[in-house]
Amino acid sequence: MRPYSRLSRQAEDEALWELQGQSFSQVRRRLGVSYGTLRRLLEREVNDGALSLVAGEGAIFLGIDEHSFRHQDMVFTVTEVKQRRVLAILKDDRIASLKGFLRQLPGGRVKEVCIDMKGGLWKALQGLFPQARVVVDPFHVIADANQRFDEARRLEQEVRRRRVNIPKRVFLVGREKLKEEQRQKVDSLLARYPNLGGFYWAKEKLRELYQQVDRATAARCLDNIILNLKAGDDGELIRWGNTLKGWRQPILNHFHNRTTNGFTEGCHTKIKMLKRLSYGLRNVEVYAKKMLLGFLPAPRSFHTN
Repeated sequence: MRPYSRLSRQAEDEALWELQGQSFSQVRRRLGVSYGTLRRLLEREVNDGALSLVAGEGAIFLGIDEHSFRHQDMVFTVTEVKQRRVLAILKDDRIASLKGFLRQLPGGRVKEVCIDMKGGLWKALQGLFPQARVVVDPFHVIADANQRFDEARRLEQEVRRRRVNIPKRVFLVGREKLKEEQRQKVDSLLARYPNLGGFYWAKEKLRELYQQVDRATAARCLDNIILNLKAGDDGELIRWGNTLKGWRQPILNHFHNRTTNGFTEGCHTKIKMLKRLSYGLRNVEVYAKKMLLGFLPAPRSFHTN
């Protein structure tokens, strides 16, 4: 037992094990341990430092993304995508907080960092890890394309004098996944609403981009998309082309190691489940440690046989 503690090591391990998948109230009622004791145990045992998790000599491949702590309050999640480990859940989404954490890492070993399309984040990473490749996660590139098309679809509905309802789902599904009658429906709608044609073409070409076998082929495909977007007569298409041109290098960096933020997105799915099981948490520091606890292996001695 720890000095001045009323819980044995075994009891502490059991409390942490129970807290991984239950709320504080559930564990308190089950084990007869107060919230204050559980919180102190959580804060003491769950270490949010990353140095021990990336110990060794190998390359580090980081994944950085945001998720919602509560409503519009966002926090950063930092992972090692190749080793599939959660390194940290930060207490906010400020670039300064992220930089403070990343400075703990051995910078010379960071080879790639996978992010979404946020210019401030890219700039910060260039300053911290100038030798590392910054990769834009393909999911966010396609999600951005879908969002741009959907905005064009809604605008087309609004500008029509007659009330029209342009379906959404059939456009957002990849064309290769559509049945023949669905493809005919898409073609018919595009013929009726030609302003959507450029957005749909670019969206599908970006999907084709990630099916290319090497970086050189992908570069030609991406340059063709940018050229056609910038040659369009729609201001939004031109702005989209300029955005892709600005992010050209990070987009193509994906083809070096096919690095994605898929593991990070999977962690966010698990975090949503843990939040529901916890019935919500108001303190962001407790929240970060409680979520990290869900990704740790079983405690030292409990349930190890």
